[in-house]
Amino acid sequence: MSMRRKILCVLLVIMTALAVAACGGDNSQDSSQNAFEAFTEVQKNMEDVRDAEFKMAMDMTTDAAGEDDEVTMKMSGTGKEILKSKSDIEMEMNYNMTMPGLESGLKGTMYMQDQIVYMDMMGQKFKMDASNEIAAAMNMDTSQLLDISEDMISDITMSEDGSDTVYNIKMDGNKALDYLEKNAGNVQGMAGATEALKFNKMDVVVVAGEDGMVKTIDMDCAMSSGSGEEAMDVTYQISMEYLGINTDLKIDFPDFSDYQELTV
Repeated sequence: MSMRRKILCVLLVIMTALAVAACGGDNSQDSSQNAFEAFTEVQKNMEDVRDAEFKMAMDMTTDAAGEDDEVTMKMSGTGKEILKSKSDIEMEMNYNMTMPGLESGLKGTMYMQDQIVYMDMMGQKFKMDASNEIAAAMNMDTSQLLDISEDMISDITMSEDGSDTVYNIKMDGNKALDYLEKNAGNVQGMAGATEALKFNKMDVVVVAGEDGMVKTIDMDCAMSSGSGEEAMDVTYQISMEYLGINTDLKIDFPDFSDYQELTV
């Protein structure tokens, strides 16, 4: 499998993690139609997000044809996002990643300012403009990434957990791919990468608080890419918790003058 395709496959997961990344009680309510209408109100509320602080965790496993062992990557971190406009997003994310060859952990910080991504990793400092695939993947706002339309859902249920409302959503595999393509449309080369993708599962659990704003998002996904020697199966679980929304966040950006240009 080419390095470019491997990078794009990882980007699909990271993009989904930024999308937005619980278990509820057992008091089932109403019909799926009423559940979707209630979920729509949560989506509308999240359109008012100006800034958000969050923490996330991700486990991803890939099983590529012709390779003996599965490859597992784990990533966790905390982040801040400020939405100045739909096309002007500022971000800071501190992350810790483990993968084969890096079992001791890889820590770093990613920033986004003026549509440029800056990465501080293993003592190396890189920058990429918005035309780069990674930068484009980061340049998305939460309200857009939570945009799950009714035709994308094969099943949705709603339940109460104390003062919280829990939405269990199962997405249709074909529609899940439509959702991914829509939200990743500004990523160069993504259209070509998604042609070979198939979602076998995308289950989403969204927990909203009493104020109707999202508190946590959990995603459990499985997809496959290519066939024959190019085949790859990917499974991943993402958990995302909002620590604060619309708290007038500020990001203390470092001096980026010594960051070097990086191309993928």
